[in-house]
Amino acid sequence: MTKSSKTHSPTRSRDKVLQTLYELELSGEDLKDVLKNHPSEKSNTFYNDMLKGVLDNQENIDEIIQNNLDRPFQQLDVIEKNAIRIGLFELMNKELDAAIVINESIRMTKKYGSVEGYKLVNAVLDKIIKAN
Repeated sequence: MTKSSKTHSPTRSRDKVLQTLYELELSGEDLKDVLKNHPSEKSNTFYNDMLKGVLDNQENIDEIIQNNLDRPFQQLDVIEKNAIRIGLFELMNKELDAAIVINESIRMTKKYGSVEGYKLVNAVLDKIIKAN
């Protein structure tokens, strides 16, 4: 594996998208300013496509999430919310098996989120998949 393919792996890219979405939400800065903190991602097509896709479709994605939640959307932890957004975007736009998408969203939530957060992420994505 070459160095560039390792640094731009889908798993690492998802983590970077999650971190960027987190930073956008908490800092209140615009995307251009936040992207200055991630110069190494400039050439990462997977990262850029996913970040743009999630942001461009956020209103629709958030509506789907809210319709499958048992609590107000605003009560979601920032990491959980963005892990679900990324997972849902991938389910809607990528040719990936649903189990892979859910596992990646759970992995990110376990790595960056609250101790029990992955259970909510799993439940919401599972519910969305079963509804379609």
